[in-house]
Amino acid sequence: MRTLLCTLFVFFSLLSSAMAAPNIIVILTDDEEDTGSTSYLPNVQALAAQGVTFKNSFVNFSLCSPSRSSFFTGQASHNDGIKSNKPEKGGGWDTFKQEEANDLPVWLKGAGYTTALIGKYENGYGAGKPPRLASAAYWSNALNGWFGIGAPDKQHWVPPGWDLWYAFTKVRYYNYTINENGKLLDFGHEPADYSTDVLKERAVRFIKDQAGSAQPFFMLIATKAPHGQGEEGQKEPAIPAPAYASAFADLKLPKTPAYDEEDASDKPPLVARSPRLNDALKTQIEESYRAELQSLRSVDDLVGSVEDALNTAGKLDNTVIVYTSDNGYVYGDHRLFGKNSVYEPSIKVPLVVKGPGIPRNETRDQLVNNLDVAATIQEVAGVKPGTAPDGSSLLPILHDAKAPWRSAILVEGGNGVTKADKRYAAVRTATRKYVRHDDGFEELYDLVADPYELDNKVKDPRYASDAAMLRDLHDRLKSCVGEGCWVP
Repeated sequence: MRTLLCTLFVFFSLLSSAMAAPNIIVILTDDEEDTGSTSYLPNVQALAAQGVTFKNSFVNFSLCSPSRSSFFTGQASHNDGIKSNKPEKGGGWDTFKQEEANDLPVWLKGAGYTTALIGKYENGYGAGKPPRLASAAYWSNALNGWFGIGAPDKQHWVPPGWDLWYAFTKVRYYNYTINENGKLLDFGHEPADYSTDVLKERAVRFIKDQAGSAQPFFMLIATKAPHGQGEEGQKEPAIPAPAYASAFADLKLPKTPAYDEEDASDKPPLVARSPRLNDALKTQIEESYRAELQSLRSVDDLVGSVEDALNTAGKLDNTVIVYTSDNGYVYGDHRLFGKNSVYEPSIKVPLVVKGPGIPRNETRDQLVNNLDVAATIQEVAGVKPGTAPDGSSLLPILHDAKAPWRSAILVEGGNGVTKADKRYAAVRTATRKYVRHDDGFEELYDLVADPYELDNKVKDPRYASDAAMLRDLHDRLKSCVGEGCWVP
């Protein structure tokens, strides 16, 4: 029945003979939590009023490279193998590159789409310096550009499947480089160089270029914002555009009961051993939260400009727009500051979808994740994926809030691949979260009675039956593939 509903909805609402295949735009922020950030973004709120907002949207792996890889492959981390931001730990672009010949843009091209990536790609893409003049790598780049032979270096590499490649080789707010279809463009520190605004202008230009074309297009706009200015693991706040540098000056961090958790002894050792937040770190967390919202105001401007450009080009009514993030972020809960943890602020992300045939101003409470976003794009575009999708198209529940849906999702995470590093796999249901770490440590939270995950119930005899059921489900999902990842 679920497949039938999905097929009927796609046929009548999106792909009927009276309507061209829909355009698809995904606006992907970097490190945006879903604990209230979108309420400060008027254009995102207007987008939500025109579509459906998902209240329980999660990522399979709360870290940049694994999450972005899942978007391109449609697979969970344990299937596409990307489990870190760094190649030496099984992740990043150097590891993902082997997937590029068989991923979303290639499939979309096969379905007749014009494709564009604007902004951030995989972590590590373009790292290093361009080759020296007249070096072997220099001539390899030249031969590739002139005759299509030779291999471009990391900075000049354009993955297959993209018609417009406008990707950061150094991901920053200022003083960065963008590879535009193999040509390197350098940007400085002037207000006009602010990267979110530069991405906005390029996205608008791409839409204008499609105005006279009947061919559908797909565009991924992936901002630096609201990621901190520093590299991965550094805690420098995001940099806002000059227009928003003073925004939210009096806004305070919304602190939950989990903030600077007093007793973390029931958490895994890494968390339990973490010291309480000192005053300097509390100030840094507060400043970073405010900077998140300031930098997101420019993303909000981007959202508005994209809609305006679509309207001017006559494309708005036949374009699906998705607004989401690659992962969430923890601002002090459980003494943590960052991502790649199993707790709610880290794995929960905003998700808004609008487009032809999609209801207006509605919400959904079902458990969904970024694998479902990938599956939805595949379904809407009519692509033939080269890998088994681990997610499920959202079209049935976009169309009907009461359509049958899953009861649980898998969440993965952790760092590294050595014995000293710890990973985890978790099962999230509507009311429970069960986590098993590689060292055998377990967590179980009653999300109804304890939404802030303060009290680990795994040893509480009153939760013994829950624990047994979730252990079995964990063992099934941690290696699931395709339809085997669906839990009725």
